[in-house]
Amino acid sequence: SQAGQSLDRGGPQLPGLENLGADAVVAGGITVDPNIPADMEFIPSSVPDGEIGFSVASTGTAVEHEIAVKSPCMTFEDYYAAFAPGSHPSLSVKPSTGRLDRRNGEPTYMQIVCDPNGQGGTFTGDLVINLPDDNSKICYKVTVNSM
Repeated sequence: SQAGQSLDRGGPQLPGLENLGADAVVAGGITVDPNIPADMEFIPSSVPDGEIGFSVASTGTAVEHEIAVKSPCMTFEDYYAAFAPGSHPSLSVKPSTGRLDRRNGEPTYMQIVCDPNGQGGTFTGDLVINLPDDNSKICYKVTVNSM
């Protein structure tokens, strides 16, 4: 019996889960770039700066769609990019952190990644690129058709 052990969690333990948490491994889930500040919020604007659409094969591997992002700022700006809460979980962006050139400078290239994992349908999401030093953001409405 496990009732006399010091790690009593207030109820019966399931075999093999006695030390859950001490050596647990989480597989899958949302991956968050550790370089993005923990308190950063990715809230899309009511009107997006642009719309992006592409198609993927639902049974294929992940597809990367490249976009060129032009800075609206007069100076070089650090950015943090992610999909807003409520976006389809198959969507991600890379790189999620970096620096944009100044206005009229070279665009910054990012890849929108869609990994449908066998799922078909229309996936939508809001890509938010936060520019904290300028207190602004760039937002794109993304629509992916998975067939």
